[in-house]
Amino acid sequence: MKRRKGTVLILSGILMLAAAVGLTVYNFSDDSRAENQSRQAFNFVVEAITQNAAENQASAQSPSALLPASAAGTVPEMPTVEKDGSPYIGVIEIPSQGISLPVLADWSYENLKIAPCRYAGSYYADDLVLCAHNYRSHFNPLRWVDMGEDVYFTTAAGETIHYVIANRETLQPSENEKLVTPSDEWDLTLFTCYVGGATRCVIRCLRAEN
Repeated sequence: MKRRKGTVLILSGILMLAAAVGLTVYNFSDDSRAENQSRQAFNFVVEAITQNAAENQASAQSPSALLPASAAGTVPEMPTVEKDGSPYIGVIEIPSQGISLPVLADWSYENLKIAPCRYAGSYYADDLVLCAHNYRSHFNPLRWVDMGEDVYFTTAAGETIHYVIANRETLQPSENEKLVTPSDEWDLTLFTCYVGGATRCVIRCLRAEN
């Protein structure tokens, strides 16, 4: 009886170890897939933005001049470029962490497998909220950023907005309302899940003075 129980425990341990190895392999593979997809999308979006900027310059218009004015009580729609049927509102870069990623206009679980997504808000209203998976090539490095680091968001129209990291918070998955509520305090919010998904890493940014 003891020998049989010991055999069961050994087999259980082997199965658990195999499952852990399998999960690690899957996570690494999924991370690599996401990195490849986001890099392809980034290159496409940057090329489209560069073309837009060249066309704007040729028509003697700066990107800022092309930003629509807000009507009273309304926020204009952000321009987009499209790839594979999906609209992108621009690219985000955090040089200190080597982050250079395209940003999809709408979030969904499928979109999050490709690139960061707009969760809420707009850069026109200075309340933009972006989310991404904690892939090492996506927003996983957010947990290592320091206050004062630079963040750059280049819109599909070719305008680059400079932000500075001003705060870090840890929120529960049930605290979604706190991601968008402080819109009068923060101009840009970035968030992702910590490993395990029990809490979220939330980075708050302000527009730079210059």
